[in-house]
Amino acid sequence: MISFLKHYFEKKAENVQNGFTKLLVEFDPQTASEAEIGELDEALTKLTQQMVGAKNAWDKELRQSQEIQKNYDLRLSAAERLQAKSAAAPSPEEKAQVEASLAKLLDELEKMAPEVQREAQEAKESQGYYEELNQAVKTASERLKTARERLSDAQRRMDLAKVRMERAKEQEDQAMVLSGIKKQASSIGTAFEAMSKRADEMETQAEVHRQKAQLLTPPQGGDDPLIAAALKEASGDTAKPQQSLADRLAALKK
Repeated sequence: MISFLKHYFEKKAENVQNGFTKLLVEFDPQTASEAEIGELDEALTKLTQQMVGAKNAWDKELRQSQEIQKNYDLRLSAAERLQAKSAAAPSPEEKAQVEASLAKLLDELEKMAPEVQREAQEAKESQGYYEELNQAVKTASERLKTARERLSDAQRRMDLAKVRMERAKEQEDQAMVLSGIKKQASSIGTAFEAMSKRADEMETQAEVHRQKAQLLTPPQGGDDPLIAAALKEASGDTAKPQQSLADRLAALKK
């Protein structure tokens, strides 16, 4: 099952991963433009979706592997108990009956063994696939965060510089009016209103960039009564045999 899922996810994400890897290698947070950031951001979103799918596949395969291993261990314990029962059989007839049941159980275990190993290996492979995607997503997220912060800082500096420039221009206009160099003082108020409106617009735009930078911050016995009894005993369902006083004392001495 995991082989199919793994190849499915790999095939589906092949183009995305190839493009993502190239972008990640070439991406420089210190010199990235808004267009480059947007391109990597879009690729990162797609790869993150692939990572989530890989995590779900890993969780499912791990649960299956653990359940199969549990059932295998239970049968193995039952086989050991049948072996002990065979050795202690009081008659050849009972010994032959127990050994027949043991042989059936051993056949099941021999068929299960390769499947147990295969499921464990596939769970390990699915984990590795998820961790590879997860690491790539983390690396890209950190680079995008750095680039976004750099652009936001540059935007804030530009906005502040423009505001200072506009204020300096306003002071210059006022000085020119007072010195008689410039007339029509009423036009100063109109210019000031226009500049204030533009400054408000740029401050709003700067806030949008800051919020976008914050949003980028990142981040599952069949019909054989002997086998049935042995399985039940192996799972701990059967009551423990009553110990004699001598046995209990011997156990305490140990």
